[in-house]
Amino acid sequence: MFPTTKSQLIENLINFSEKELASYSKKRNFDFGPPHKNVSKLSPYLRTRFISEEEVLKIAVNKKNIKTSEKFIEEIFWRTYWRGWLESHPWIYEEYLNTSNNQPLPRKTGIKCFDSWKEELIDTGYLHNHSRMWFASIWIFTLGYSWQSGADFFKKNLLDFCPASNTLGWRWVAGLQTINKPYVAKSDNISYFTNGRFNPNGQLIEKVNLNYAEQNSSNVFPFMRHNKIEFKNFNNLGIILNKNDLSLNHIFDNKKMTYECCVYSTEHETKLVNEFNKNIILDILNNNKNFEITENYNQIIDWLVNKKIKNLVLPYETVGNNIFNVKNFKNKLKQLNINYNFFLRDWDRNAFPYATKGFFKFKKNIPNLINLADI
Repeated sequence: MFPTTKSQLIENLINFSEKELASYSKKRNFDFGPPHKNVSKLSPYLRTRFISEEEVLKIAVNKKNIKTSEKFIEEIFWRTYWRGWLESHPWIYEEYLNTSNNQPLPRKTGIKCFDSWKEELIDTGYLHNHSRMWFASIWIFTLGYSWQSGADFFKKNLLDFCPASNTLGWRWVAGLQTINKPYVAKSDNISYFTNGRFNPNGQLIEKVNLNYAEQNSSNVFPFMRHNKIEFKNFNNLGIILNKNDLSLNHIFDNKKMTYECCVYSTEHETKLVNEFNKNIILDILNNNKNFEITENYNQIIDWLVNKKIKNLVLPYETVGNNIFNVKNFKNKLKQLNINYNFFLRDWDRNAFPYATKGFFKFKKNIPNLINLADI
C-alpha cells in the first residue's frame, strides 16, 4: 500500500485523482479494508513532507474541479490545523507526555473489529481514519484503557505518526478536545461504514457520561509568524533534511541556489516503521547523488566542518518534533560560527495563525490559503 519511491507515489496519486477523487466525499468514511483504494493513503508522506501539501494539491486538484474536491482539500488541511493548534497549546503535549503510562496492549478481546484493526495496524502501519476513531473509542470506553496508552500504541506503530494529529485525535475521542463531547463508537455505524464486514452488536459500551471540568483556555499562545529568511546573503549554504521535512531542498532548487545537503536518519523502535522511513530516505539519496546521510550529531558536526558550512537551514520544529532545537546542538553551531535558521514554510506560516480555535472556524480560511499557495 505504501511505495517508498517518489515516482511510484506520484503515479499512485495521479491514479487516485483520476479514479477515486470524484467519489472521495461519498466514500471516504467507508473502511472496506486493505488496500483502502477509496482514500489517498498520503498521510505517511505528508507527515515527513516526502511530498508537500502544495505538490499533492497541484497534482490532484485543478481550478476546474477545486469545488468538487473540497472535502479532499479539507482533509489535507486537517493535519495542518492540528499542528497549528498544538503550537498555540504546547502544554497539552507536555501533559500527555507526563501522564503517558504505557499500559500493556490487550490481546484477543473477542471484539472482532477491534482485534482485526489492531492486527492491521501492527502488520501495515496504517488504519483508515474512521477505524482509528472507532478503535480509540473502544479502547477508552469499552475496554477501559487510558487514552494516553492508546496514543502510545499508535505512536509506536503508525507510519504517519504525528504528535499533534495523534495526541489531539485521541483527546477528541476521549471528550477532552471538545470538552465532554466524546466520540462513541456504535455497532450500527461500524456495520454500515465497514460495508457489513463487522457488526459488534451488544459488545460495545455505547452510552458515555463525562464530567470533565472546563479547561482554561486563557493561556492560548497566538502563533507569531517568524521573519522570512533573506536568501540573498546565503553563502556556504547547508540544508539538513529530517523527518520533519524531507523536501525542504526543493524550495532552494526553485530559487536556483547552490547548497550542500545531508539527510538525518533516526531509528524507530518498530521494524516496519523503521524500514519504511529508511527506504524513503534511500530514494532521496538515489535521486540526489551529492546528498549525504548522517545518523547522529557528531556526524552532522563533521559534515558541517568538512563542507565549510557557514549558513545552515533546518526544518521548522513544531511541538513534539524537536530534533535540533536543543541547547547543546545550537551551542555547538555557535561555537563553529554557523548561522542557523529553522525554516518555516509559507504553507504553515499562513495557516497556523488561524488554528487557535475549532476547525470549522479554521476552514473558513481555506480558500484564501489555497490562493496564497498558488493552487
